[in-house]
Amino acid sequence: MPSPHDDFWYRKLFKIRLYEASGNAFQQLFSALMQYSVPGFQSVAPWGNWGDGGNDGWCPLENRYFQVYGPEATTAPNPVSAVKKAVADFDKLKTKWASIECYHFVYNDRFVGMPAPIGSILQELKMKERLIEATPISSADLEARFMSLNESDKMMIVGGIPSATPDYIDPKAISELLTHLADNPSSRFALLDVTSPDFDTKIVMNGITSPVSDQLRISSYQVDDVNRFLNARDIGLAQQIAAEVKELYTRSQTVIPDSVDAPNERYVWLVESLIPEFMRKHPHSQAAYRQAAQVIIAKYFETCDTYEHPNSINPA
Repeated sequence: MPSPHDDFWYRKLFKIRLYEASGNAFQQLFSALMQYSVPGFQSVAPWGNWGDGGNDGWCPLENRYFQVYGPEATTAPNPVSAVKKAVADFDKLKTKWASIECYHFVYNDRFVGMPAPIGSILQELKMKERLIEATPISSADLEARFMSLNESDKMMIVGGIPSATPDYIDPKAISELLTHLADNPSSRFALLDVTSPDFDTKIVMNGITSPVSDQLRISSYQVDDVNRFLNARDIGLAQQIAAEVKELYTRSQTVIPDSVDAPNERYVWLVESLIPEFMRKHPHSQAAYRQAAQVIIAKYFETCDTYEHPNSINPA
C-alpha cells in the first residue's frame, strides 16, 4: 500500500500533466493511461484520407470506443459543442468501425467539472443507438484510474518520485540543474530587496501544507550544497538563477488555478519545470533530479524569490 507521501507525489504529478495537456498531448496521455490500465486497449493513429474514423481509442474485445477532447488551457473550452459534434459524427464511426456497444466522451475539464448537458446528450445517444453505455469521462475519472495503477506503471507515466526523507542529495544533480538555469537565464532580474521572513511564517502565510511544508523544511537543511556551488562561481550567477526560478513561479500561478491546494500544486509544478528534458532519461534519475530541484526551491523560497513575502499578502 502506497505511503501518504508517495500518494501525494503521484497524484499531483498526474494532475499537473492534465493541467498542461491539450490536443494531441492530452490524447497521448489518455492513451498511455488506458494502455496501462485496460487490457487490450488500442490507440488509433489517423491514416491518410481514412483518418481515424472518429475513433480516438478503443477496446476491441468490449466494442468500446472513446472520443477525446482536450482544449487549450488558454482558450475558452466549449465541451457541449464538442460532444454535439461527436454525436453528429457517430454515423461516420458506425460506417468505419464494426459493432459499437459502448461509447465515451473523454474531456479534460481540468477538474472544473463536467457540464450537465454532456451527460444528457450522451444518454440520448445511448437510447437512440441502443448502446450498453454512453458516458462522459472527466479529469477526476482519469486521476482515479491513474491512482489505481501499481507503482511501476505510475512511474512509467510520470517518472520517479523523490523520497520522503532523503539522507543525501547528489551534488552532481544540483550542479547540473543550476548550470542548466544559468545557461538559460531569464530576461528579468528584479529580485526582492527585503529581509527574509521566518521560514515557518512564510509557509503558513502562503497556505502551504503537509507534505510540501515538511519537504521544504527538510530540503532547507541542504541549501548549503546550493550555496557552495554559487560561491565558487561569479557573483551574477546567483542573480540569474534566482530570476529564472522567480519567473517560473510566476508562470505557475497562471498554469495552476487558484484553490485550497494550489500552493502545494504549484510547488510540484515548479519542481517539474526546473528539470530540463535531457535529464528525463529514466524514472530513477528523474527522482534524483526532483529531489535536487526541491533543494533549489527551498533556497529561493527562503530568499522570497518564490512564493509571496508575508508583508505582500493582504490580511483578510
